[in-house]
Amino acid sequence: MNGNAISTPLVSIIIVNWNGRSLLDECLSALDAQTYRNFEVIFVDNGSQDDSLGFVRDNFPFVITVALESNRGFTGGNIAGYHVAKGDYIALLNNDASPCERWLEYLVTAFASDPCIGFCSSKIIIAGTDKVDSVGDTFTTAFTGTKMGEYESECKFYERRLVPGACAAAVIYRLEMLDQIGFLDEDFFFNHEDTDLNLRAWLSGWKCLFVPEAVVYHKVSASVGELSDTSVYYFSRNNVWVWIKNTPSYLIFRYFPHRIIYELSSFAFFCIKKGKWGPFLRGKMDAIKKIPIMLKKRKQVQQLVRLSRCEIESSLMPITKYLLGRLQNVK
Repeated sequence: MNGNAISTPLVSIIIVNWNGRSLLDECLSALDAQTYRNFEVIFVDNGSQDDSLGFVRDNFPFVITVALESNRGFTGGNIAGYHVAKGDYIALLNNDASPCERWLEYLVTAFASDPCIGFCSSKIIIAGTDKVDSVGDTFTTAFTGTKMGEYESECKFYERRLVPGACAAAVIYRLEMLDQIGFLDEDFFFNHEDTDLNLRAWLSGWKCLFVPEAVVYHKVSASVGELSDTSVYYFSRNNVWVWIKNTPSYLIFRYFPHRIIYELSSFAFFCIKKGKWGPFLRGKMDAIKKIPIMLKKRKQVQQLVRLSRCEIESSLMPITKYLLGRLQNVK
């Protein structure tokens, strides 16, 4: 949808889908209603069996479709879309998310305030509630990512402010930043892929701006399931890779006890409380198997680091604060 805004930057919106036919009408209709018109929608289908592609082609002819033969996950699907994207900005939107009509307008104009803003986070609200899913992401002293504002009232978040990272359910990136730090890591497949990208961007000095006017309603975990075996497996595996790949060496040693506390608490929750022994332990074993690959990638990531030790440490959430917050929301 390239409208009349010739002088405005083109935004490429990538939507990855896997058997999400029932979610697509609401998501794509919301994009068709955007006030900012200079955008293209790239719909990447991960080998769906529910005629998702046919539905999109019949009902939303403005959408560019990319058909993959098999499920390449959230990362592989977005990478396939990224390869055909022509935009100055790259936006990612979950197929179970529905943005307000001025979503793109607010996000694109926010970049103009500072050339060091590399990406912007939306105010993501849990659909059907007034509770926040995410207003951004931050990092703990165990170098894990966690959502900011989760389950709090959305009315508390009304001012623009810098945050360490953004949730990939509804985010927009400056192409210049992605050219420098890279896009999503295909090895992650699904889960914590945005934490990996967030850390790379943050450590390299790029800013992320939370834009509260850019509201998105999210049917949280509608595509995969909140605590499915698939979700637990990739959570278990990928958070180890995030830590190994991105954490500066001196901080690995400095906060190693915090990492042990985090791993023990994750084991207690997923295995003992939820009974997810199989996917959790398989995730850890597979994480260990690919550590050599992550160490090779680590060399490239560490060359990007521009923040000082003081700047990094002062922004980290203490692991005790993180765990206490999680305990309050345990079901």
